[in-house]
Amino acid sequence: MTLESILGPRSVKSVAWWRVFLGGVVVALGAVAIERLLGAPGGPRWWTIGYGTVAATLFFAALLYGARRRMPRRGPGASYHWLQLHVYGGALFLLLVTLHTGASWPVGLMSWTLWGGAIWVVATGLLGVAVQRWVPRALSSGLTTEVHYDRIPELVDHVRARVERLMAAADESVRSYYQTDLAPAFAGPQPRLIYFVNVTGGIQARLRRLDYLRQFLDDDNREMLDELRSLVRAKLEMDAQYTLQRALRWWLYAHVPVAIGLAGLIVAHTASVLYY
Repeated sequence: MTLESILGPRSVKSVAWWRVFLGGVVVALGAVAIERLLGAPGGPRWWTIGYGTVAATLFFAALLYGARRRMPRRGPGASYHWLQLHVYGGALFLLLVTLHTGASWPVGLMSWTLWGGAIWVVATGLLGVAVQRWVPRALSSGLTTEVHYDRIPELVDHVRARVERLMAAADESVRSYYQTDLAPAFAGPQPRLIYFVNVTGGIQARLRRLDYLRQFLDDDNREMLDELRSLVRAKLEMDAQYTLQRALRWWLYAHVPVAIGLAGLIVAHTASVLYY
């Protein structure tokens, strides 16, 4: 690993923000080194409060990304930079929380709740970054169309109606195959774990069965089978998108409410420190 790859890795979207993050890590660890080498001048309590103050500031700055997303395009600063602050500020927040606790296990219910909440929020946030980077690539590389989550049930009904009209005029072998192997798949949008793991693999495996049946049909029924194939693919793609977008929604439920609750705990913790 070279210095160039550390300072400017290709996997990050913004090298500038990555370097700001690295700078923050260096400053935080440098502060720890100074504290330990000089015996915490001013008293350990003030160093602990300092780490906590910077951690809380970063956390609430990261929270502002949610408000910035709901502002018009002319809001303060580009949304992209607020997102980078949200991600890198959150990661630095967890490091500073660790320094705030003295890199030791928390003591008391409030400390454990704050510590657990901080780890949960940052971990789910990093998971969200990974998922949101992977999902668009999966949808663009593995699927031919993209539909809105809320419209998927309506579109599934439309595709099922077209398939039923097509099957009414199809060969008996095609109708039989549809009734036994495909009809259950058209009951509605269905979350499918295999499509979450491999968007294209599950779809292609189902379509290969139609390709096998095609060689035994005449030209007219082959045309019907080709149309059925396109409709089946559309349905399976909607299942894939339903699964992926549903996973994103569940991630939001796991991340956002805990972050809001953690903000309240930080305010309560800060107030208790100031009071006592």
